[in-house]
Amino acid sequence: MPQIDLRTTVFLSAVMSALMSVVLASAYYSFPRSIKGIGRWASGSLLLILAPLLFWLRDIAPDWLSIVVANGLVLAAMALWTLGVQAFYGRAQTWKSAAALAVLGTLLLAWYGLAQPNYVARVIIVTFVVAFFCGTQSVLILRYGERHFSTYFFGALMTVQALVVVLRFGTSLFAGLTGQSFFAPNDVIQIIYLSSYTLMDLALSVAFMLVITRRLHVELDVLSKTDPLTLLLNRRALYAAGQEALARMAEDGGDMALLLIDLDHFKWVNDSMGHAEGDRVLMEFSSMLKRELPPDAYPGRFGGEEFLVLLPRTGMAGALALAERLRATSSRFLASASRISPSASAWPAWRQRKPAWMTPLAAPTLPCTAPSARVGTGSRR
Repeated sequence: MPQIDLRTTVFLSAVMSALMSVVLASAYYSFPRSIKGIGRWASGSLLLILAPLLFWLRDIAPDWLSIVVANGLVLAAMALWTLGVQAFYGRAQTWKSAAALAVLGTLLLAWYGLAQPNYVARVIIVTFVVAFFCGTQSVLILRYGERHFSTYFFGALMTVQALVVVLRFGTSLFAGLTGQSFFAPNDVIQIIYLSSYTLMDLALSVAFMLVITRRLHVELDVLSKTDPLTLLLNRRALYAAGQEALARMAEDGGDMALLLIDLDHFKWVNDSMGHAEGDRVLMEFSSMLKRELPPDAYPGRFGGEEFLVLLPRTGMAGALALAERLRATSSRFLASASRISPSASAWPAWRQRKPAWMTPLAAPTLPCTAPSARVGTGSRR
């Protein structure tokens, strides 16, 4: 077995952490703030630059620096990584618990490094805390992550790292399986542990970059398909959804309906009450629309105060019933919310059994008026 210089291995870990810190810092300043956790992960990587350098000074620098501070930085870095993963996946931040565990571990290291020097005890403490943090991150990634390759890769690497640390923790409990110094040349377990630490430090940061890049792609895709005010589909996305629905209809021969909804007198709202009130009306109507529609519907903003809803697998009767329900709901909701009497008109658009042609279906206008107004065919302005 070729001899591995552990000091060189530890130094390489610092170099790799420095390189990834540059990448992560760039991501922190360039990625949108909606992607959480990057700053915490980058901060942890910065600490992992200093920790290996202090480990490299073992038997050269004072023990309080090369043992206590170095290991304390590792525990703090793992805590920051855990907080970063929690933030990224939108979970509650356990700042107090993470900080308490890192501080308690550092205090115990100080005792067994300075007051009563005991190398094995220090290994047990460090590996226990690191295994806990890595295991927590692994569970978070695999439980809450998107079902995508980047998540599986990230979760697999974090799980492997947790298992390696658990192995190191387990071997430290048995006499004879752990050397008596950090750079013991014949300690096979320590060689495996430090080598994996060096590789995983780089690999985990690369995996984290993959998942945040994936999140960025998803957010950009959503932005390209979403109306920024109402958060409904925009015209481009509606057209794409319609093409997909027509293609499915061509295969299974199902029905599809189209609701075209217009908020009457909306110009009067903007002119008399201001555009801010008009925006609020649009947002509240859109929220109501999403609540009332079936899960497979495609609601979108067609332009201005006009909305369009694609209804796959829905015929004329179902579309008319839904239009009437939306008319009644929007009458009550919008009239009370903005103190006006908006109305909406809805038409089932078409049924198609072959993609080569479409037959429009005429339907009566279904005006949405306030409960006190007369229900009938109203003007559309």
